Amino acid sequence: MQHETNETLRKSIHIAAGFGVIALHYLTWQMCAVVALAATFGNWLLLHRLFGRGVSRHERGWDGGIVVYPLCVLILILIFQQHSVFIAIPWTILAFGDGFATLIGKRFPIRPLPWNASKSLGGSLTFLIVGIAAAVATAIYFDYDKLAVAIAAAVVAAVVESLPLHVNDNITVPFAAVTTLVVFGTATFPLHETPPNMWGWIAANTVLALVGYALRGVNLSGMITGWLLGTILIIGTGIALYLPLMTFFIIGTLVTKLGYKRKSTAGLAQEGGGRRGAGHAFANVGVAALCAIAVWRGHEILPVLMGIAALATAACDTTGSEIGQLFGRRAFLATTFKRVEPGTEGALSIEGTLAGIVAAVVVAIIGVAATVHHYHPGFMGSVVIARSRSVAVITACAFLGSYAESLAGNWNRKHGGEIPNGVLNFFNTVMGALLFYAASRFIPTYGFTL
Repeated sequence: MQHETNETLRKSIHIAAGFGVIALHYLTWQMCAVVALAATFGNWLLLHRLFGRGVSRHERGWDGGIVVYPLCVLILILIFQQHSVFIAIPWTILAFGDGFATLIGKRFPIRPLPWNASKSLGGSLTFLIVGIAAAVATAIYFDYDKLAVAIAAAVVAAVVESLPLHVNDNITVPFAAVTTLVVFGTATFPLHETPPNMWGWIAANTVLALVGYALRGVNLSGMITGWLLGTILIIGTGIALYLPLMTFFIIGTLVTKLGYKRKSTAGLAQEGGGRRGAGHAFANVGVAALCAIAVWRGHEILPVLMGIAALATAACDTTGSEIGQLFGRRAFLATTFKRVEPGTEGALSIEGTLAGIVAAVVVAIIGVAATVHHYHPGFMGSVVIARSRSVAVITACAFLGSYAESLAGNWNRKHGGEIPNGVLNFFNTVMGALLFYAASRFIPTYGFTL
């Protein structure tokens, strides 16, 4: 029996959740974070029990988008905290713009978009109109006087939503909106000075993106998205996050291309001839970009180290998977350690695990060294970083974040395997960053001197 989705009910709930921004005016950011966390688990475990399985596009009663929606709101809350407008505008653009775009677009599609046949002109126009109205209304409600920036955020989000990025809209829409708000809504850098040689590094980032495309490491969407994310890292943190990103990109490209024909014959190779797209770029680097935005907003050094942990986690996971598929003699489940076929979702191998840890160590070492160099005395004050301890903690968090994804992958395989790989990759980088955040509370890795 084919599962039927009640799209009207699903999107009505999606839209109604947007009124939650009102709570940002009356609750502390910590209380809002708790509510968002509860909503994440509630959407996963309870929503289909309250409203029926029609709220999901999968017969099990939930899908990735339902869980990612409140999770992304939670991430915005954790990054911007008391800066409510930077949480509220992306949230309402997602809730109302994206919600009404689906409802109106299905009823009045007009015609498919030339660059993305899965999206309609009617839906995109609705997103643009409703998204702008929601952004302006939210800006007025939160006394945000830069209405032009709020409108720009809605426009950019509408454009990004229309692109064939193969990433869940609940991720790309708020990310595009909040990036626009931060870039154009911040009059000056909250840092004491702009990142040294910023334009030179942006030029290097451009060359790296073009080389990655020429070497067939990324496709066109991956090149564009990777360039945008790299530029965000440079503007927000200089080389502190960009050098570990370069390291991850080089390692990831090499291990993906290594033995590609052999992996392809076994049906284990990366699709598209090893080229990675926009979805892969965002899933692996999106968290680091959000950390760079947090630094840009004036937070201290912690988000930088969290971003390094996210990139180290991505390197650990990518390397572990690719090397494990190529050289792993025995694959076993992360939960029961039962032996399974190589390439099984949620499976690990000793060879892949060790290679992943080595990759994480390399990214951690380069990231910590770049951070120490970047935050020199006089730049955001004098930052003192415990190098060896930071590398050890980042590596441990990267391994645990990657292992958490194996657990999630095993659960996904047992329950129908409908969660896209990109969502799982985004999940493991989130875990790596959050694990470092938690560890930093018990294991000091940095400090400040006068």
